[in-house]
Amino acid sequence: MKRIATVVVLVLLVALPLAALLPGFVPAVVRAHGVAVESAHWCRAGLCLGPATAGRIRAADATLAWDGVLTLTDVHVAAGAGAAGAVARAEPSADASAGELPEVPFVRQVRVEGLVLDGTPLPSLSGEVLPERHLTGEGARVDGDEAELTLPTAYGEVRVVVTPGEGDGHHLVAECTCTLTTADLGGTLADVPVRAEGELSGRSFRGHASVGAVHAEVEADVGGPTRVTGRFTLPETPIADAYAVVEGLVPEARRADIRGTIAAKGRFTLDPFSLHVEPTLDDFAVDGLVRESYRGGGTYTWIGHDAHGGEVTRTSGDADPDWRALPGLGEYLPMAVIAAEDARFFAHPGYDVEGMLAAQDDNAKAGGVVRGGSTLSQQLAKNLFLRGDRTYARKLQELLYAVEMERELGKPRILELYLNIVEWGPDLFGARQASEAYFLKEPQGLLPEEAAFLASILRNPRGGWAKEYAGGRVNGRRLAWILDNMVGLDPQLRAEALGRDVHFVPPAVADR
Repeated sequence: MKRIATVVVLVLLVALPLAALLPGFVPAVVRAHGVAVESAHWCRAGLCLGPATAGRIRAADATLAWDGVLTLTDVHVAAGAGAAGAVARAEPSADASAGELPEVPFVRQVRVEGLVLDGTPLPSLSGEVLPERHLTGEGARVDGDEAELTLPTAYGEVRVVVTPGEGDGHHLVAECTCTLTTADLGGTLADVPVRAEGELSGRSFRGHASVGAVHAEVEADVGGPTRVTGRFTLPETPIADAYAVVEGLVPEARRADIRGTIAAKGRFTLDPFSLHVEPTLDDFAVDGLVRESYRGGGTYTWIGHDAHGGEVTRTSGDADPDWRALPGLGEYLPMAVIAAEDARFFAHPGYDVEGMLAAQDDNAKAGGVVRGGSTLSQQLAKNLFLRGDRTYARKLQELLYAVEMERELGKPRILELYLNIVEWGPDLFGARQASEAYFLKEPQGLLPEEAAFLASILRNPRGGWAKEYAGGRVNGRRLAWILDNMVGLDPQLRAEALGRDVHFVPPAVADR
């Protein structure tokens, strides 16, 4: 369930960094031909220029210019009575030292062009400064201490409004109808309404952000448009509202009856992006996705793979010759698979928050998705109903099916379905085919170490077939770990299994 909070927060963060742009509307550093003006900003009384290096002042037509980046025309100089108009009377290209750079207390006809703030181009503006600021441009407006910009971004156009806040702070509002696309997301979220609002004082932002009907409180340290770190709190929210945000990627959200609430807290950073989410769920339930045929007695189709990895439609169910009911799967194979894949299978409601948080930490350390944290119920949902890579969208789909199957089918049926369709090698699906291919026996006749081997290769069945079965390089450490964690296995049988090698049927025999 962490994935819902993760996707929501990904979209929430669209507006926050852009909301920090406007306090630096005139950039912190403007560089040009021979002149660097540092800490230039709008003062309450006009344009303030901080310390400057030595450079040139071009006085032709009374223009003070910085390489077309910031152009001030019709400049009136007042640096003492004797200095009035000094720059306007100077020769074009006259030299001026930093100490001779005059004050500019009265400026009209300002033109601001080509400003780029931390990689984000700002709109061109022109207008008047002093006694009031009135600047306009395409998608931009400055009136006194208020500013409004519409900025093109990778997420779409973002409208940002800045007004004076308490003290030297700013009140920020940023909103857009956003589009978000990432490889991990698994597609494109389009036309998502996003809004962020709050107070920025220095580097500290405090406010809230919303995506559709989902709202989160945000506190962040803003060092620039992409240099943001912070924490967020998602109050108790209907899970259906969270799924509504991503229904463009999760079509099941439109036809399922989704109940329950989610709350979350977490922390995030941008550039590089990282996210840690701790969700809490209550009364999560789903209806409307799982057909009657999965409850028993019938057959169903699903998408598997052939020996070469191509997709192929397969049929299974209680009437299939390869089907084995739970008693026919033996004592040790279910025990080993639960130990290897989902130790909390009989305790969770289809999703395991503890497992998700552990996977989240592992993925953060690896810098990518290396562990899914999926339960057996979620894995069954993936195999029966879904296809595709590890993406947030597919995980959210898995979750809906898993929650409904837990309530509608129950643990024994879920385990039975899983063991009868899961892949165990090239063109090998289900426990009966796997037991026959590797050990030339029925599942109920497997020894503990044989069951542990089959469980050990579930994460990479084709690799297990090639490397461990055909190549003869069994992962003894993984095998021993599974045997040690098979709950209910007699200690004497465990010791005997740990002392024996795994003996396969030779491939030539298995292929007869």
